Amino acid sequence: MPRKIIVGGLGLPINTEGQYLLTRRNAPDLKAWHNKWQVAGGALEFGETPEETTLRELEEELRVKARIIYPLPIVKTSIWYGHETARRFDSQIVLVVYLVDIGNQAVDISYENETNSFGWFTHKQVMRLDTLPLTRDIVAAAETMCSQYGLRRLLE
Repeated sequence: MPRKIIVGGLGLPINTEGQYLLTRRNAPDLKAWHNKWQVAGGALEFGETPEETTLRELEEELRVKARIIYPLPIVKTSIWYGHETARRFDSQIVLVVYLVDIGNQAVDISYENETNSFGWFTHKQVMRLDTLPLTRDIVAAAETMCSQYGLRRLLE
């Protein structure tokens, strides 16, 4: 089976109440992904930086203009085998996740067919959700970063 490396730029919005914004994946043809909660974002396009990808993807998926609040990303990686995802290739996914602020902008997913819902969740609530791989790990790392570096004070 062919193998691919896919690098994604993701943005994890946080708010002053200690909540994180996640989206729910709409992928009826991919049972391993369908209706699983995830961090919004997508694959890097040729010539983009991870930061540019993150901001572009949040604008496309959520219709918000995000601001990266901490320059160092959370980086996670996972292997997804084709037979588990109904794809014709195995993939190594590298997720580059930035903590972002979207202020009080209204999230709009009506233009996005890969997402069927969104919500704001505390760290504790995320741990109980049915998520894509690494989502809980990303939120746990974000929670640690927010606590260690006082990042919520950087929110508008």
